[in-house]
Amino acid sequence: MEAEIRDDVDASIAEDTPANDLFTALIDRFTRLGGLELDLPAGSTAPRVARLPER
Repeated sequence: MEAEIRDDVDASIAEDTPANDLFTALIDRFTRLGGLELDLPAGSTAPRVARLPER
C-alpha cells in the first residue's frame, strides 16, 4: 500500500510543471480551471509611507 501511495504522489508531482514563482504557479493553476476574473473596486486613498522611529 505504501508503494502505491508513493507512486501516486510521484505521478502527481510529475504532472505539474515547476513554476518560477508562486504568482506564476497560481496563474497556471487557475488558467487550467477556466480562469478567474475579479471585479476589484478602485482604491480611493493613496498608499501611505511608513514612518519608523529614528534611533
